[in-house]
Amino acid sequence: MSRLSSLTVAALLAVASASCNKDVTPVPVPTPVAPPTTTENYSGTLYVLGSNIHFFQVKIPSEVDVTLTAVATVAVPADPTADPPVVAVPSVPVTVPLTLTVGQSTLTTIGVQCSNLMSVSTTAGSAPQLKGQALAGTYCVSISDPNDVLPSSVSYAITVSHS
Repeated sequence: MSRLSSLTVAALLAVASASCNKDVTPVPVPTPVAPPTTTENYSGTLYVLGSNIHFFQVKIPSEVDVTLTAVATVAVPADPTADPPVVAVPSVPVTVPLTLTVGQSTLTTIGVQCSNLMSVSTTAGSAPQLKGQALAGTYCVSISDPNDVLPSSVSYAITVSHS
């Protein structure tokens, strides 16, 4: 009887140790990510130390490309009849880095903010400054001047490409 108990215990230990040695790392299942099929254009005026938010809807899991395409000072038209007369100031490109953020909207005590899922300090350009993947849902893109680098208010243009 003792020999039978010893064999039973040995068999149980063998089964238990075999199950502990198995590699249980899950195998990732590749999910196809759609290329961007929609491009949305946003523009506005960004004030010194300011922040602006724009929202977009991703309909299916897809690549998301965000490009800050232009930043320029706001032109001031001449007004010679004003007292004192206003001299025209042309719009000129601005090359200081601004913060570009992609996230999801968050309600805070100071209002709606764009949570930071991905962010970069960048200047305007033609290539996407932020590239990533997103599941279906509502997202936001934010542009801000958190470091007080703007010389004055600027106009900007952002494109967001997604599906």
